[in-house]
Amino acid sequence: MIAAEKPLTWGVVANVSRDVLTRQRTDAKRPGTRHFAPGAKVWILPIRWGDGGQQRYVVGTRRGTGGRGLIRLVMNTDFLVGYRLKPVYSPTVYAAMGQPHDHGTAPGVYESREAAQQSVDAAKWARTRANHLALSDWPDLMHNADEPCEFCDGRDAARAGAETNPYEPIIGFAEGSVDYWGTDHGLWQCGWLTERHQSNPDRITDLGVRHLAFSRRRMSRSASMLARTALGRTVADLEADGIGRSRIRFVRGDYRPRLLDGIVHAWLDAEERVVTTRSG
Repeated sequence: MIAAEKPLTWGVVANVSRDVLTRQRTDAKRPGTRHFAPGAKVWILPIRWGDGGQQRYVVGTRRGTGGRGLIRLVMNTDFLVGYRLKPVYSPTVYAAMGQPHDHGTAPGVYESREAAQQSVDAAKWARTRANHLALSDWPDLMHNADEPCEFCDGRDAARAGAETNPYEPIIGFAEGSVDYWGTDHGLWQCGWLTERHQSNPDRITDLGVRHLAFSRRRMSRSASMLARTALGRTVADLEADGIGRSRIRFVRGDYRPRLLDGIVHAWLDAEERVVTTRSG
């Protein structure tokens, strides 16, 4: 039997979200970032400064190079989705991760598989738990539409009339505790409950979840109003009013994102004017 190849190290990968529309060399907004196309896989390096990890070194293939232009740069992690653990076998990728930057030190790699997994778990909590459970210092922060999210899955299941939670409960967590609601099972159930009873949140016995249902209803009304007022306006108009990604995501083409609580998706024409909107 041939022994399995040992990885050079363990890393964290994610993909550039299809929710991302940024200004690039032509000053026009287009999907993805200047360096990476939507869906591009990037390797995320460990946090090296105290900004909470919003700006991180990543290694990935530059758009338009046919998979041959490997680069490393600092990018906004709000543009990334689907953090997951992955072994590194490529010497080229490994070398790019450890290449010294202008200050003479390297961003480095994760010290162990466990350290990389902790980074994945922390990202999952910050992106899909802290916001939906109202445990964030930035209550207007919402993940991208293509981010895997059990809360959104439960919400969508309630809208479709489904009732079966696909996740098994974790033994040892008291029902109704933050630890319980933070599990895959609990988060799905929370999304399902707040959607099923959004018209009458008083039917929810758990006071914390009832509060979330009322909060979701307020966010939905606010997003619906913005969706109506954004029609016909340009990106420049909306940005001048201080309306950013925390409330509106601009879209081009046939991309049809899932609805997000409190978020408006706005489709643009060639002149960057909003022609269609959907709100969550």
